[in-house]
Amino acid sequence: MVEVDEDENTEFADPPRKWKRVGTLTAGWIILLALGAWVAPGFAATGSPEDEDPWEADATDAKGAAWSYLVAGSSGDLKDADNVLCADASPEVKPSDLNSISEDYAKELGGAPRIDASTGDPISVAAGVSITGTVSYNYRNERRFEEFMVTVQEFDSGKFCVSDAVRTASQEPSSDDSSTEVGDPALIANDYMTQIVGNRDVTAATEMQCDSFFGIMAVQLNSVIGEWETENGWRSGYSLGAVENENSETSATIFDVSIKLEGEIAVETFDFIVGVQGDCVSSVEGGEGLVAGPED
Repeated sequence: MVEVDEDENTEFADPPRKWKRVGTLTAGWIILLALGAWVAPGFAATGSPEDEDPWEADATDAKGAAWSYLVAGSSGDLKDADNVLCADASPEVKPSDLNSISEDYAKELGGAPRIDASTGDPISVAAGVSITGTVSYNYRNERRFEEFMVTVQEFDSGKFCVSDAVRTASQEPSSDDSSTEVGDPALIANDYMTQIVGNRDVTAATEMQCDSFFGIMAVQLNSVIGEWETENGWRSGYSLGAVENENSETSATIFDVSIKLEGEIAVETFDFIVGVQGDCVSSVEGGEGLVAGPED
């Protein structure tokens, strides 16, 4: 079993399908369950049973279906990944294949990697929508990446499933020393923001910062996200991908990275500028509307 952050597992959770059994209960239990649903946001913060198995719920957007399939399969949760597949799906990359890739990296890296994933914007195709997905395998100070193309279909109003998944690229270790490999700067920028926004893992993000890092520190960004959560509740957060800013004149590669925060009350998107130099993040700036400026 490959480790995965528990926060990510709740990203696309809806009420479990077990609710359909409520019709067999007595009226008194129905009242109690209705009351439980009304106060569910409060229970979610304290470990309510409603929040224990979010994989049982159907994905409510295309990106959520793609993300869930990649993360569940790569984490060894094969039954959960199967639940995301369409009824008649026969994907090229099956849940067992995703798990095998993770296990191969575990052997290569010397331990079970932490699984992170990010997805691109959906593109309409004949079979539904096509979504690029990047899975990163993180162990200590080393990272590996795999890219996939996931096809998602809407099988019911507002519910989505995965019909196909294809492995498109991988980051192979260098022949001399894998620890010296420099990854794709765009993936590093996106992975850094995912650590903070999606995984809420400040330690992992801080380890990705260059010694000369300047700007908004990982701990600072996590703090303001915590304040946003207090005001709006929390469902999920994720990075929307990194787009290179070609107008940059610095020695670092600069990317425009947007993050999306989804709460019980509000859903907001914030824009950042992330610099990558070598295999580390050299700077983070921006975040207008979320991060207070020097004059505030």
